[in-house]
Amino acid sequence: MDNKEHILNEAGKMLRRIGPSAMTMDMVARSCGISKRTLYEVFADKKTLILDCLMRDHQQHETEFKQIFETADNCFDALFKAYMKVRHDMESNASIAFTREIKRMYPDVHSEHERNEKHFVKGLGEMLHKAQDEGHVIKHIDTEIAAFLFLSTMRGLHESERIEAYGFNEVDVFDGAFMNFLRGIATVEGIEFIDNHVREMREELNNKDKKYN
Repeated sequence: MDNKEHILNEAGKMLRRIGPSAMTMDMVARSCGISKRTLYEVFADKKTLILDCLMRDHQQHETEFKQIFETADNCFDALFKAYMKVRHDMESNASIAFTREIKRMYPDVHSEHERNEKHFVKGLGEMLHKAQDEGHVIKHIDTEIAAFLFLSTMRGLHESERIEAYGFNEVDVFDGAFMNFLRGIATVEGIEFIDNHVREMREELNNKDKKYN
């Protein structure tokens, strides 16, 4: 592993753990076991380092989601596997606070993320269109508009302080948003598929709880 990759690994973990405002270049250098001068030879400033960490995360997620969609049995199976991955990431990170900090400190970085969302809407719309052909999604809906509405809901989830104000858990709200969205566009066959996956998911989560308790 080269120096840049090592720094990105350490900084990425720290960034998610304590957030961009708390993370300092001194902390990153110490965590990597290098001098601050060496760190600045690779990354000109903290913003550059954070941007590269976010880009690296985005590329890794793209690769992982591509593999999910290529190996899934059908579109709903792919959507559930992608949902479980996002859910796991949310449980591991304080994503509401993290997104809020990035938007406040680096609005241009956040704007770039928003531009990438158009690609997400198009891709999800195409996936839902295939699900129509598979009989899991209602035929008459515009799948790209459905994808846009889902994204709008998720953006509100990540950016709203009201979740904290109501005392809700972010992962629980995400579960509700995803399930309500999918059920709202599903056929009878699609709802049966969802119910089966929800039962399997609950059994898996219960087994994990028993394992660690």
